[in-house]
Amino acid sequence: MTDPRTGNELTPRPDDGLSAQDSTQQVTPLPSGEQLGVERFSAGPRAHSVALTEERAAQVVRQSGNARNVAFLAVLLIAIFIPVYWFYDLGIPALGYQGRQAQNVQVETVTDVARGYALFIANCAKCHGPQGQGGIGPPLNDQDKLFNAVQANGQPGTGHLNATYIQHVLEVGGRYVCGDANSVMPVWAQPGGPLNYRQIEELVAWLTASNGVSFQYTPATSETSAGPKPTPVTVQGWRDPNYKPPAGQPSPPACWRNPSGQIGGSGGGTASAAPIDKAGTPDNPRVIKLVETSSLQITDESGTQVTAIAVKAGETVQFQVTNKAGFDHNFYIGQAPDLQNNNTANLVGIPPFSSGTQNFTWTVPAKAGTADLQFGCSLPGHYQTMHGQFDIQ
Repeated sequence: MTDPRTGNELTPRPDDGLSAQDSTQQVTPLPSGEQLGVERFSAGPRAHSVALTEERAAQVVRQSGNARNVAFLAVLLIAIFIPVYWFYDLGIPALGYQGRQAQNVQVETVTDVARGYALFIANCAKCHGPQGQGGIGPPLNDQDKLFNAVQANGQPGTGHLNATYIQHVLEVGGRYVCGDANSVMPVWAQPGGPLNYRQIEELVAWLTASNGVSFQYTPATSETSAGPKPTPVTVQGWRDPNYKPPAGQPSPPACWRNPSGQIGGSGGGTASAAPIDKAGTPDNPRVIKLVETSSLQITDESGTQVTAIAVKAGETVQFQVTNKAGFDHNFYIGQAPDLQNNNTANLVGIPPFSSGTQNFTWTVPAKAGTADLQFGCSLPGHYQTMHGQFDIQ
Protein backbone atom coordinates (compact mmCIF):
# COMPACT_ATOMS: atom_id res chain seq x y z
CA MET A 1 0.00 0.00 0.00
CA THR A 2 1.48 3.29 -1.05
CA ASP A 3 1.76 6.37 1.07
CA PRO A 4 -0.72 8.94 -0.27
CA ARG A 5 1.21 11.86 1.31
CA THR A 6 2.58 14.48 -1.07
CA GLY A 7 4.31 16.82 1.42
CA ASN A 8 1.54 19.37 1.46
CA GLU A 9 0.33 17.92 4.72
CA LEU A 10 3.70 18.51 6.50
CA THR A 11 3.32 20.56 9.57
CA PRO A 12 6.05 22.66 11.28
CA ARG A 13 7.70 21.23 14.37
CA PRO A 14 7.25 22.92 17.71
CA ASP A 15 10.79 24.38 17.66
CA ASP A 16 10.30 26.14 14.32
CA GLY A 17 9.24 29.20 16.12
CA LEU A 18 5.46 28.70 15.44
CA SER A 19 3.10 28.89 18.32
CA ALA A 20 1.38 25.80 19.57
CA GLN A 21 -1.92 26.89 18.14
CA ASP A 22 -0.47 27.12 14.64
CA SER A 23 1.15 23.70 14.82
CA THR A 24 -1.87 22.06 13.28
CA GLN A 25 -2.04 24.38 10.31
CA GLN A 26 -0.94 23.14 6.94
CA VAL A 27 1.80 24.78 4.94
CA THR A 28 0.57 26.00 1.60
CA PRO A 29 3.23 26.12 -1.12
CA LEU A 30 3.60 29.21 -3.27
CA PRO A 31 2.09 29.14 -6.66
CA SER A 32 4.43 28.18 -9.46
CA GLY A 33 6.78 31.02 -10.53
CA GLU A 34 6.39 33.15 -7.41
CA GLN A 35 9.33 33.94 -5.12
CA LEU A 36 9.63 35.25 -1.65
CA GLY A 37 10.67 38.86 -1.15
CA VAL A 38 14.32 39.78 -0.81
CA GLU A 39 13.79 41.00 2.71
CA ARG A 40 13.57 37.42 3.80
CA PHE A 41 17.41 37.05 3.21
CA SER A 42 18.67 40.39 4.70
CA ALA A 43 20.96 40.20 7.74
CA GLY A 44 19.49 43.30 9.15
CA PRO A 45 21.32 46.04 11.09
CA ARG A 46 24.63 45.06 12.73
CA ALA A 47 24.50 44.14 16.38
CA HIS A 48 28.07 45.36 17.25
CA SER A 49 30.19 48.44 16.36
CA VAL A 50 33.99 48.19 15.45
CA ALA A 51 34.92 51.87 16.13
CA LEU A 52 37.72 52.66 18.75
CA THR A 53 36.66 54.17 21.98
CA GLU A 54 38.18 57.49 23.01
CA GLU A 55 40.23 55.80 25.75
CA ARG A 56 41.62 53.20 23.35
CA ALA A 57 42.48 55.81 20.71
CA ALA A 58 44.29 57.93 23.31
CA GLN A 59 46.26 54.87 24.47
CA VAL A 60 47.38 54.08 20.91
CA VAL A 61 48.57 57.66 20.44
CA ARG A 62 50.53 57.53 23.71
CA GLN A 63 52.20 54.22 22.80
CA SER A 64 53.20 55.54 19.38
CA GLY A 65 54.70 58.66 20.92
CA ASN A 66 56.65 56.63 23.48
CA ALA A 67 58.08 54.40 20.75
CA ARG A 68 59.26 57.44 18.79
CA ASN A 69 60.87 58.88 21.93
CA VAL A 70 62.71 55.62 22.65
CA ALA A 71 63.97 55.43 19.07
CA PHE A 72 65.16 59.05 19.21
CA LEU A 73 67.01 58.49 22.49
CA ALA A 74 68.68 55.35 21.09
CA VAL A 75 69.88 57.22 18.01
CA LEU A 76 71.06 60.13 20.20
CA LEU A 77 73.04 57.81 22.49
CA ILE A 78 74.71 56.11 19.52
CA ALA A 79 75.55 59.49 17.98
CA ILE A 80 77.18 60.60 21.26
CA PHE A 81 78.90 57.26 22.01
CA ILE A 82 80.70 56.94 18.67
CA PRO A 83 82.81 60.16 18.89
CA VAL A 84 83.40 59.71 22.65
CA TYR A 85 84.71 56.16 22.11
CA TRP A 86 86.74 57.38 19.13
CA PHE A 87 88.57 59.92 21.28
CA TYR A 88 88.91 57.39 24.12
CA ASP A 89 90.43 54.82 21.77
CA LEU A 90 92.65 57.09 19.67
CA GLY A 91 93.24 60.00 22.04
CA ILE A 92 93.35 63.76 21.45
CA PRO A 93 96.90 64.60 20.28
CA ALA A 94 96.25 68.36 20.39
CA LEU A 95 95.58 68.10 24.14
CA GLY A 96 98.34 65.62 24.78
CA TYR A 97 95.90 62.87 25.71
CA GLN A 98 96.96 59.36 24.73
CA GLY A 99 94.15 57.03 23.77
CA ARG A 100 93.69 53.44 24.84
CA GLN A 101 95.48 52.07 21.79
CA ALA A 102 98.55 54.25 22.35
CA GLN A 103 98.64 53.30 26.03
CA ASN A 104 98.39 49.60 25.20
CA VAL A 105 101.18 49.93 22.65
CA GLN A 106 103.35 51.70 25.23
CA VAL A 107 102.73 48.98 27.83
CA GLU A 108 103.53 46.25 25.28
CA THR A 109 106.69 48.08 24.22
CA VAL A 110 107.95 48.40 27.80
CA THR A 111 107.16 44.72 28.35
CA ASP A 112 109.17 43.70 25.28
CA VAL A 113 112.07 45.95 26.31
CA ALA A 114 112.11 44.51 29.85
CA ARG A 115 112.14 40.96 28.53
CA GLY A 116 114.88 41.91 26.08
CA TYR A 117 116.98 43.31 28.91
CA ALA A 118 116.65 40.04 30.85
CA LEU A 119 117.81 38.15 27.75
CA PHE A 120 120.73 40.57 27.34
CA ILE A 121 121.88 40.10 30.94
CA ALA A 122 121.63 36.32 30.63
CA ASN A 123 123.32 35.94 27.24
CA CYS A 124 125.14 39.07 26.08
CA ALA A 125 126.40 41.00 29.10
CA LYS A 126 129.38 38.68 29.57
CA CYS A 127 130.91 39.95 26.32
CA HIS A 128 129.38 43.41 25.94
CA GLY A 129 129.18 44.45 29.60
CA PRO A 130 126.02 44.81 31.73
CA GLN A 131 125.77 48.49 30.73
CA GLY A 132 126.69 47.81 27.11
CA GLN A 133 130.09 49.38 27.70
CA GLY A 134 131.94 46.60 25.87
CA GLY A 135 134.44 43.97 26.90
CA ILE A 136 135.26 40.98 24.78
CA GLY A 137 132.68 42.36 22.39
CA PRO A 138 132.44 45.99 21.25
CA PRO A 139 130.34 48.57 23.13
CA LEU A 140 126.62 48.74 22.44
CA ASN A 141 125.80 51.96 24.31
CA ASP A 142 127.84 54.22 22.01
CA GLN A 143 125.58 57.17 21.08
CA ASP A 144 127.33 57.60 17.72
CA LYS A 145 126.35 54.06 16.79
CA LEU A 146 122.84 54.48 18.22
CA PHE A 147 122.25 57.82 16.47
CA ASN A 148 119.34 57.57 14.02
CA ALA A 149 118.98 53.88 14.80
CA VAL A 150 115.21 54.43 15.15
CA GLN A 151 113.08 56.83 13.12
CA ALA A 152 110.39 59.05 14.64
CA ASN A 153 107.70 56.62 13.43
CA GLY A 154 109.45 53.72 15.18
CA GLN A 155 110.81 52.10 12.02
CA PRO A 156 114.52 51.16 11.69
CA GLY A 157 116.68 54.15 10.75
CA THR A 158 119.95 54.43 8.91
CA GLY A 159 122.11 54.52 12.04
CA HIS A 160 124.71 51.85 12.64
CA LEU A 161 122.86 49.99 15.39
CA ASN A 162 119.47 49.89 13.70
CA ALA A 163 117.10 46.97 14.26
CA THR A 164 117.73 45.40 10.85
CA TYR A 165 121.50 45.35 11.37
CA ILE A 166 121.26 43.91 14.88
CA GLN A 167 118.87 41.18 13.74
CA HIS A 168 121.24 40.14 10.94
CA VAL A 169 124.12 39.90 13.42
CA LEU A 170 122.01 37.74 15.73
CA GLU A 171 120.98 35.52 12.82
CA VAL A 172 124.41 34.87 11.28
CA GLY A 173 126.84 35.74 14.07
CA GLY A 174 129.83 38.03 14.26
CA ARG A 175 131.03 37.25 10.74
CA TYR A 176 128.39 39.72 9.55
CA VAL A 177 130.22 42.53 11.36
CA CYS A 178 133.60 42.46 9.69
CA GLY A 179 133.49 39.30 7.59
CA ASP A 180 135.58 37.52 10.22
CA ALA A 181 134.87 33.79 10.00
CA ASN A 182 136.63 33.31 13.35
CA SER A 183 134.55 35.91 15.16
CA VAL A 184 133.69 34.87 18.71
CA MET A 185 130.17 36.26 18.29
CA PRO A 186 127.97 33.14 17.91
CA VAL A 187 124.66 32.75 16.11
CA TRP A 188 121.80 33.47 18.50
CA ALA A 189 118.66 33.11 16.36
CA GLN A 190 117.09 29.73 15.73
CA PRO A 191 117.64 27.30 14.09
CA GLY A 192 121.38 27.85 14.54
CA GLY A 193 121.08 29.49 17.95
CA PRO A 194 119.03 29.17 21.16
CA LEU A 195 116.66 32.15 20.82
CA ASN A 196 113.30 32.01 19.01
CA TYR A 197 111.96 34.83 16.84
CA ARG A 198 110.05 36.52 19.70
CA GLN A 199 113.13 36.53 21.91
CA ILE A 200 115.14 38.05 19.05
CA GLU A 201 112.49 40.78 18.67
CA GLU A 202 112.59 41.49 22.41
CA LEU A 203 116.40 41.62 22.46
CA VAL A 204 116.40 44.06 19.52
CA ALA A 205 113.73 46.14 21.29
CA TRP A 206 116.05 46.49 24.29
CA LEU A 207 119.19 47.30 22.31
CA THR A 208 117.39 50.11 20.45
CA ALA A 209 115.28 51.39 23.39
CA SER A 210 115.52 55.09 24.22
CA ASN A 211 116.43 56.40 27.66
CA GLY A 212 112.80 57.51 27.98
CA VAL A 213 111.81 53.88 28.52
CA SER A 214 112.27 52.71 32.11
CA PHE A 215 111.12 49.65 34.04
CA GLN A 216 111.78 47.66 37.20
CA TYR A 217 114.06 44.65 36.90
CA THR A 218 114.67 42.06 39.60
CA PRO A 219 118.02 40.25 39.17
CA ALA A 220 117.90 36.48 39.22
CA THR A 221 119.30 34.80 42.31
CA SER A 222 122.18 33.39 40.28
CA GLU A 223 123.24 36.93 39.30
CA THR A 224 123.97 37.93 42.87
CA SER A 225 126.03 36.46 45.66
CA ALA A 226 124.44 34.44 48.42
CA GLY A 227 122.55 36.63 50.83
CA PRO A 228 119.31 38.61 50.98
CA LYS A 229 116.82 38.35 48.14
CA PRO A 230 117.79 40.77 45.36
CA THR A 231 115.78 43.99 45.23
CA PRO A 232 114.35 45.42 42.00
CA VAL A 233 116.36 48.08 40.20
CA THR A 234 115.22 50.73 37.76
CA VAL A 235 116.63 50.26 34.26
CA GLN A 236 116.58 52.77 31.40
CA GLY A 237 117.33 52.34 27.71
CA TRP A 238 120.71 53.52 26.39
CA ARG A 239 119.76 55.46 23.27
CA ASP A 240 119.47 59.23 23.67
CA PRO A 241 116.98 60.40 21.00
CA ASN A 242 118.19 63.99 21.43
CA TYR A 243 121.85 63.19 20.74
CA LYS A 244 123.44 64.90 17.74
CA PRO A 245 126.95 63.94 16.52
CA PRO A 246 129.45 66.83 16.45
CA ALA A 247 129.59 68.63 13.13
CA GLY A 248 132.00 67.02 10.70
CA GLN A 249 132.34 63.79 12.69
CA PRO A 250 132.47 60.76 10.35
CA SER A 251 129.88 58.02 10.63
CA PRO A 252 130.88 54.80 12.44
CA PRO A 253 132.65 52.44 10.04
CA ALA A 254 130.85 49.44 8.61
CA CYS A 255 133.48 47.20 10.23
CA TRP A 256 132.62 47.61 13.87
CA ARG A 257 135.88 47.31 15.77
CA ASN A 258 137.52 49.60 18.27
CA PRO A 259 139.91 52.19 16.80
CA SER A 260 142.77 50.71 18.84
CA GLY A 261 142.31 47.36 17.16
CA GLN A 262 142.28 45.60 20.54
CA ILE A 263 139.34 43.51 21.63
CA GLY A 264 138.09 44.96 24.87
CA GLY A 265 138.68 48.68 24.24
CA SER A 266 136.58 50.80 26.60
CA GLY A 267 135.32 47.65 28.28
CA GLY A 268 138.53 47.33 30.28
CA GLY A 269 140.44 44.69 28.32
CA THR A 270 144.21 44.87 28.37
CA ALA A 271 146.65 44.09 25.57
CA SER A 272 148.96 42.12 27.81
CA ALA A 273 148.77 40.70 31.27
CA ALA A 274 152.55 41.10 31.58
CA PRO A 275 154.27 43.76 29.42
CA ILE A 276 157.46 42.49 27.83
CA ASP A 277 160.32 44.13 29.69
CA LYS A 278 162.59 41.16 29.04
CA ALA A 279 161.91 37.99 27.10
CA GLY A 280 161.79 34.83 29.19
CA THR A 281 164.24 31.96 28.93
CA PRO A 282 163.98 28.27 29.89
CA ASP A 283 166.07 28.99 32.99
CA ASN A 284 164.24 32.22 33.82
CA PRO A 285 160.77 32.18 32.28
CA ARG A 286 158.67 35.33 32.21
CA VAL A 287 155.75 34.92 34.63
CA ILE A 288 152.20 35.77 33.50
CA LYS A 289 149.61 35.63 36.28
CA LEU A 290 145.96 35.07 35.29
CA VAL A 291 142.73 34.63 37.25
CA GLU A 292 139.69 32.64 36.07
CA THR A 293 136.47 33.90 37.67
CA SER A 294 132.91 32.73 38.38
CA SER A 295 131.64 35.32 35.89
CA LEU A 296 133.47 33.37 33.14
CA GLN A 297 136.30 35.80 32.53
CA ILE A 298 140.08 35.66 32.46
CA THR A 299 141.51 38.64 34.31
CA ASP A 300 144.80 39.89 35.68
CA GLU A 301 145.39 40.19 39.43
CA SER A 302 143.68 43.61 39.54
CA GLY A 303 140.48 42.19 38.03
CA THR A 304 140.93 43.72 34.55
CA GLN A 305 139.80 41.36 31.82
CA VAL A 306 142.62 40.01 29.66
CA THR A 307 141.76 39.51 26.01
CA ALA A 308 145.23 39.67 24.44
CA ILE A 309 148.74 38.74 25.58
CA ALA A 310 151.94 40.01 23.96
CA VAL A 311 154.76 37.45 23.71
CA LYS A 312 158.12 37.21 21.95
CA ALA A 313 158.66 34.50 19.37
CA GLY A 314 160.86 31.78 20.93
CA GLU A 315 160.66 33.07 24.53
CA THR A 316 159.61 30.92 27.47
CA VAL A 317 156.74 32.03 29.69
CA GLN A 318 155.19 30.53 32.79
CA PHE A 319 151.44 30.92 33.28
CA GLN A 320 150.28 30.96 36.88
CA VAL A 321 146.51 30.44 36.56
CA THR A 322 144.31 30.81 39.66
CA ASN A 323 140.73 29.49 39.67
CA LYS A 324 138.46 31.58 41.91
CA ALA A 325 135.21 30.33 40.44
CA GLY A 326 134.53 27.40 42.76
CA PHE A 327 133.81 25.18 39.75
CA ASP A 328 135.91 23.71 36.95
CA HIS A 329 137.96 25.79 34.51
CA ASN A 330 140.83 24.74 32.29
CA PHE A 331 143.50 26.69 30.39
CA TYR A 332 144.75 25.67 26.96
CA ILE A 333 146.65 27.20 24.04
CA GLY A 334 145.70 26.44 20.45
CA GLN A 335 143.70 27.41 17.39
CA ALA A 336 140.21 28.87 17.78
CA PRO A 337 138.26 25.86 16.36
CA ASP A 338 139.93 23.44 18.79
CA LEU A 339 139.35 25.68 21.79
CA GLN A 340 135.79 26.44 20.77
CA ASN A 341 134.90 22.75 20.37
CA ASN A 342 136.91 21.59 23.40
CA ASN A 343 139.21 19.46 21.28
CA THR A 344 142.08 19.41 23.79
CA ALA A 345 143.77 16.12 22.85
CA ASN A 346 146.53 17.87 20.88
CA LEU A 347 146.59 21.11 22.88
CA VAL A 348 149.01 22.18 25.60
CA GLY A 349 147.85 23.68 28.85
CA ILE A 350 146.20 22.93 32.18
CA PRO A 351 143.42 20.30 32.53
CA PRO A 352 140.21 21.18 34.43
CA PHE A 353 140.62 22.19 38.07
CA SER A 354 138.13 23.76 40.48
CA SER A 355 140.32 25.82 42.84
CA GLY A 356 143.84 26.93 43.66
CA THR A 357 146.68 27.89 41.30
CA GLN A 358 148.13 25.75 38.53
CA ASN A 359 151.41 26.49 36.70
CA PHE A 360 152.13 25.87 33.05
CA THR A 361 155.39 26.64 31.21
CA TRP A 362 155.26 27.26 27.48
CA THR A 363 157.82 28.15 24.82
CA VAL A 364 156.38 30.48 22.22
CA PRO A 365 156.73 29.03 18.69
CA ALA A 366 157.99 30.93 15.69
CA LYS A 367 155.65 33.65 14.54
CA ALA A 368 155.03 32.08 11.14
CA GLY A 369 151.71 30.20 11.09
CA THR A 370 150.68 31.30 14.58
CA ALA A 371 148.71 34.46 13.77
CA ASP A 372 145.50 32.95 15.13
CA LEU A 373 146.98 31.30 18.20
CA GLN A 374 144.70 31.77 21.21
CA PHE A 375 144.47 30.99 24.91
CA GLY A 376 141.36 30.26 26.95
CA CYS A 377 139.08 27.90 28.83
CA SER A 378 137.64 25.38 26.41
CA LEU A 379 134.91 23.90 28.62
CA PRO A 380 131.44 24.00 27.01
CA GLY A 381 129.87 27.43 27.46
CA HIS A 382 133.11 28.99 28.77
CA TYR A 383 135.07 29.70 25.62
CA GLN A 384 132.75 32.46 24.39
CA THR A 385 133.81 34.79 27.19
CA MET A 386 137.06 33.15 28.34
CA HIS A 387 139.60 33.40 25.54
CA GLY A 388 142.02 35.83 24.02
CA GLN A 389 144.57 36.32 21.25
CA PHE A 390 148.35 36.06 21.39
CA ASP A 391 150.25 38.96 19.90
CA ILE A 392 153.49 37.28 18.85
CA GLN A 393 156.20 39.86 18.29
